[in-house]
Amino acid sequence: MVTSTQIALAAGALFAGYAIYFDQRRQRDPEFRRRLKHDRLLARKMQEQDQNASAGMEEAAVKAAMEALGLNDDKIPESEAEKQAYLTRNLQLGEQFLNQGPSHFKLAATCLFRALKVYPDPIKLLMAFQESVPPPVLDLIMQMMAAETPGAGASSAAPKEEK
Repeated sequence: MVTSTQIALAAGALFAGYAIYFDQRRQRDPEFRRRLKHDRLLARKMQEQDQNASAGMEEAAVKAAMEALGLNDDKIPESEAEKQAYLTRNLQLGEQFLNQGPSHFKLAATCLFRALKVYPDPIKLLMAFQESVPPPVLDLIMQMMAAETPGAGASSAAPKEEK
């Protein structure tokens, strides 16, 4: 009768034998070393390509979510009462999307970003988001802020030059 201890010892001996064989081959066979190095380089390149592709897709998804909700076309209200209603509506929508799970994080980030745009002190609201919002949503909000900043800087600079 074979016990589990005997099976474990046999498996350990086989693993140790393979490790010794692999190490000897790695040390003595130059072609094997070159192939290992080549495989590592290929794996690193594939990983970098995957990261670049996922970053590009994520950025495109953020822009698509912003356009889908009409963020680019959405006019910021002028009066304080309208701003308060706009802020409250977007905060509630963002909270609802957060409660629906990770598949709705992009929409939640878009709504929270819209609320951030009209809040009188955005830094305080952003600090509140850091404590209450999941990190992926916060990252999306930061990306949206970064995407909007160049356009906002150019549009706000133009009226200053005219005056």
